[in-house]
Amino acid sequence: MPLPARLLLVPFACLLGNAHAQPTVEPVTPPVVHEALRFGSVSAYFENDKFFAGTDEHYTNGFKFSALSTDLRSFTDDTVPAPVRLLARALGDLVPADKPYKLGLSFGQNIYTPEDTQATAYQPDDRPYAAWLYLGVAFHIYHPPATVDGTARLDVFEITAGIVGPSALGRQVQNEYHRFVGVETAKGWRNQIKDEPGLNLAYERRYRFSSEGARTGWGADFIPHAGLSLGNVHTYANAGFEVRAGYRLPSDFGSNLIRPSGDSNALRRSPFNLFAFAAVDGRAVARDITLDGNSFRDSNSIEKKPFVADLYAGISGGTTRWQLTYAQAFRTHQFKGQEDTSVFGSLSVSFFY
Repeated sequence: MPLPARLLLVPFACLLGNAHAQPTVEPVTPPVVHEALRFGSVSAYFENDKFFAGTDEHYTNGFKFSALSTDLRSFTDDTVPAPVRLLARALGDLVPADKPYKLGLSFGQNIYTPEDTQATAYQPDDRPYAAWLYLGVAFHIYHPPATVDGTARLDVFEITAGIVGPSALGRQVQNEYHRFVGVETAKGWRNQIKDEPGLNLAYERRYRFSSEGARTGWGADFIPHAGLSLGNVHTYANAGFEVRAGYRLPSDFGSNLIRPSGDSNALRRSPFNLFAFAAVDGRAVARDITLDGNSFRDSNSIEKKPFVADLYAGISGGTTRWQLTYAQAFRTHQFKGQEDTSVFGSLSVSFFY
């Protein structure tokens, strides 16, 4: 080979030699950054049987606004205002020192009507008109998993107080909304159950079993629960579960309908999550004031069924700050003679900070 040609090959030989001598460097995947909550979350729930069902009967509308703190142990130092600090410390005395605990507040209303809302007369073979307006205070005790993908547990205690009857404003909320959207108002609200203060105590325990990597990639959760409620509004024992699968599942305890002890939030949030879910909640019902009628005086009522179940499925997606969830729910027959299964949609949006 002529000398000029050999000289031209020298740089290529050097490059090949260097490439052979250098070790291969694997690309580094940055870890998923989960941001800790500073204060907690606020959520708004809206449920209506018009959502993909088109009916206006039975459980016809519900809303709930709730706020749930992050771990109250972070509110016990001297940088926090004294009233909040004293409350956090007092609640902390109720739980082991190594367990996160949270405080939740809620405000909501549920509205129930018979199938025929144009009839003005009392309909003895259908559920009576009723509304339940309430405030709730919840206390959460969180038992973190021993490992990232281990089993977690949540215990929720909730006290709910409010009123049923005309003072619960069911007629005003339903009919004013109907006027706003241009549809017929309900004509039989004069037949609703009478005013009665309501008080309920609820407890529920939930577990979360997770597949490997469910918080950082694709995975699945299985979230069983069991609990009970005691009071003059609702007395029942309940149990059920949720299955969810998707990308970077939140480390909370599921996507719930409007019900006592339904809220939960994660102590840390990932930049993005997306998942589908399906769930069931069954109840053995001893009392439901919206069917049984008033506790201490005569009122309209109908014979309830002792076992009721909610089956629902949906999709949820979120970011560090937001979570949007939609579920379609089917509720089995709640009273004797009920012909149609209750179908309603549930939409919720949460903000985390």
